Amino acid sequence: MLVAMLDRAPDKLRADLQRYYGLDLDELGLSIRCRRMADLAANLPQEARIWQAIDPRAEWTDREYLLATIADNTGFLAWSQTKEAQHANAKWHGRIPRPGEHAATPDVVAVDVDELGKILSRPRG
Repeated sequence: MLVAMLDRAPDKLRADLQRYYGLDLDELGLSIRCRRMADLAANLPQEARIWQAIDPRAEWTDREYLLATIADNTGFLAWSQTKEAQHANAKWHGRIPRPGEHAATPDVVAVDVDELGKILSRPRG
């Protein structure tokens, strides 16, 4: 884990080690053993910046995810009482986007029939 942190975001790891433990990353291998540094780095708190660099979902704490869930549920309940919600195939679109989530976008391109014919008639192999 320590190697991955050093590869991905050494600046964030350096700042987190200084902030939470008062340690200087430059002392790694000198006054601080590698094993100890690895243990400390792996146990940095959830709010540490290094976790955000490793996984964008870590931008939010558990508290923020819970608040977003509460807001989503409240919004959905309010929407479900509207006339719009009573229509067939009605969909609620009020969900708060979470960090690390990407809207599904199809990787397709529309082409006309002639262009499709050219693509399909190309030599393969």
